[in-house]
Amino acid sequence: MKNKKINPWAAAGMAVLYLVLVFASCFVGFLHPVCWAYFSVVAALLGVGPYFWLAARWQKFGVGTVCALLVFLFCLVTGEASGLLSRGLILGGGILADVVRLLVGNNSRKALYCAYPFLAIGNLGWVVRLWSDKQWYYEGAIGEMGQAYADGIAKLQTTSHLVAVIVLTAAVAALGIWLCGKVDKKSSKLF
Repeated sequence: MKNKKINPWAAAGMAVLYLVLVFASCFVGFLHPVCWAYFSVVAALLGVGPYFWLAARWQKFGVGTVCALLVFLFCLVTGEASGLLSRGLILGGGILADVVRLLVGNNSRKALYCAYPFLAIGNLGWVVRLWSDKQWYYEGAIGEMGQAYADGIAKLQTTSHLVAVIVLTAAVAALGIWLCGKVDKKSSKLF
């Protein structure tokens, strides 16, 4: 790594910014049920900047784990990470991202292309009950957003939509890393 020290305050700020941007992406869900089911695609795009910045400066195991841990803790405190599957996806995505990055090479930008999609897919844990507990989710949507919104959610509770969310999230995550490499020249020079 060309940069010997990382400013801990800047790193903490970027990690928190990652959490804020992932959380902010949830708000598109108020627009339409599709926006809620596919929120992880938006989160992958919004969260890529802070992740790229951190990964460029912290070229060791832990960037994905810390980002996922922040999302996990936030979801836990707010009651959003209900269930083992939800929690496992969020944390597992971050840990798996770090394992992949370690295997490909922590100081390689190629590793980010391979690793960040796992972190981004992990955010799907926020809404995974939409597919894993369909009736519960449908009834909750009625109470929170109304019958029409819940009927829209019901149309998205298919395996094909789940696969589409996963594929699009991974693709947008990889594209986001590529864009960050083009835009953030200072961080790109650290690889």
